[in-house]
Amino acid sequence: MTWEFVHYRRLERRLWLIRWRNAGEESVEEDEVLDEMDRTWMKLSEREQAILRGEGPRCWPMDSSALPPQFADARWMAEPEAWAYEGFDSAAQAILSAEAS
Repeated sequence: MTWEFVHYRRLERRLWLIRWRNAGEESVEEDEVLDEMDRTWMKLSEREQAILRGEGPRCWPMDSSALPPQFADARWMAEPEAWAYEGFDSAAQAILSAEAS
């Protein structure tokens, strides 16, 4: 995977978030990302372009509750990380214990 391909994937995620944040309305920020995507596209190999063409569009949030697309080169952004409550089974137990102190 080339740097340009990884960069293009990041731009896809960024575009998705911009469109979601702006409820699909056009914005200057979106135009800038699209311009950068065009420049990056020209630097991709034919194989990389074929991969992206085969996937189809991935930069349009379908509804307001949709999460950004997950790509193999990035950690899932919306995946919650477990919070360790040392010595407690849940956050509620930790809070009750702190309140009792």
